[in-house]
Amino acid sequence: MALGKLWAGRVYGTNTGNVFVKLEGEDSALTGTLHLNEPGIGLFVYAISGEFDGEALTFHGDPQAELEGVKQGKLDASASLNARGELSGEWETSIGAAGTFLLFPHDATNGAEAGAGMMPDQLHTARYQFGAVEIDRQQITAIADEIQRDFERSQVVVTVISDTEQSRFLADFKIVNFNTDRATGIKLFVQEPEGGGVNRIAQVEFGPQVNFVMTQSGDEAWVLGTLEKLKRSVRPFERAYTTNFKKLGFGFNQLLLVGAVVFLPSLDTLQDRAILMVGVLVLISYVNWLHGKYLPFAAIYLSPKSKGMFAHVAPSAVSWIIAASAGVAATLLGAYLKGLLQFPSP
Repeated sequence: MALGKLWAGRVYGTNTGNVFVKLEGEDSALTGTLHLNEPGIGLFVYAISGEFDGEALTFHGDPQAELEGVKQGKLDASASLNARGELSGEWETSIGAAGTFLLFPHDATNGAEAGAGMMPDQLHTARYQFGAVEIDRQQITAIADEIQRDFERSQVVVTVISDTEQSRFLADFKIVNFNTDRATGIKLFVQEPEGGGVNRIAQVEFGPQVNFVMTQSGDEAWVLGTLEKLKRSVRPFERAYTTNFKKLGFGFNQLLLVGAVVFLPSLDTLQDRAILMVGVLVLISYVNWLHGKYLPFAAIYLSPKSKGMFAHVAPSAVSWIIAASAGVAATLLGAYLKGLLQFPSP
């Protein structure tokens, strides 16, 4: 999808002020104008040309209007698309001026402007957290397409987190080739003005610590409806791991710890009780380590993953095998400390 044509924001560094950029043409051959209003000095106007490769924008500029007593130089700038659909980057001129800038998309249509004077009664936000998720690139794209259908004036930004964090528009994400088959995190984000200074927002994020969907708007019905739609889109990719029984709010580790506490009074000595608790804590740490290494909270594939029933149930089955092994080990430890289990003497 093409880069937006209207951008506004701020410039920082040796020169500061409000900036407006208007672009024309294809992403590979952009032209346009840049207007910078620096308080106390005046208005700078540059004719610019550059290109956008789906992730970064680079452009060059030549001054068009000379300000009396002010020396201007040729402009060079580059910016990267961030997870919120903004362009942030650095600039410098041939006379040594330099700094940073941040641009926000302003491609709003008449539909958004029509409601600009109507402030919503309340800003509504809804959020839902998922359990463990296993998902591939094709499935991520399907969810992003579902989000994009609700946003006609803005583009979904897909951020891939692996060794680095890369943000791209959805259309570019669909065709780019990645150097790795796995990612540690994925973020889908889009926002657009809906009037009254309020932005309509949809966000989906998968990562090592949390998997969630969030919607925000002045329209409560849209917020709740879109949240439910995205929940239905993501639920097929949830995986049931023993570390978290999502509907009950706890997991196997909590059950293992509670079982150890209940069993403690049956042991006669403080030493045996300490051995039991240390052993259970070691087992819990081992279960968490195995899940983190082989069954991450978000298993994200940048290439198609294996299909079929075995591939679908294997992660959950492995999780239950790990839990069962830890449960058996804890039971044997308790039985040994209680004197119910004897090992043959060498």
